[in-house]
Amino acid sequence: MLTALQHLAVVAGLVALYYLIPLGDGSSVARLGVAAALFMLGVLVLVWVFGRHTIAVAHHDKKARLRTLLLIVYVVTIFFALGYLMVATIDPAQFAGLRTRTDALYFTVSTIATVGFGDVHAVGQLARALVATQIIFDLVILASLVGAYRAAMIREDR
Repeated sequence: MLTALQHLAVVAGLVALYYLIPLGDGSSVARLGVAAALFMLGVLVLVWVFGRHTIAVAHHDKKARLRTLLLIVYVVTIFFALGYLMVATIDPAQFAGLRTRTDALYFTVSTIATVGFGDVHAVGQLARALVATQIIFDLVILASLVGAYRAAMIREDR
């Protein structure tokens, strides 16, 4: 069971890792292909892990399910920020306003929060497909978080 301090440490560690991962200049088409393949593999792994773990803990520990979903939100945030950054590094025309790691993280968080200020947005087809993938993933996670929270609170009331 992770405490609030441990969750904060996980978030801080993920953000530090995000800013420290070297990406290079992204000028190679081969690099884009490898990055895209690794990113898609990562999405599939996240979906598989998310599905298996959520099902495994759903019936036994409702609060554990909620904590797991929160951890997934943290990881997915960094994961998509890296994806956006890789796409923008290799082809800057894919995004308007996305130039730095902070821009990518900001865009990811505003997409998760469904705020969408419009200062950073997808322009190219690859970027739009990536954003659509994140939105679908976020909707599934949000629905799961609401369900897990509700289940944990109902169980606590009994």
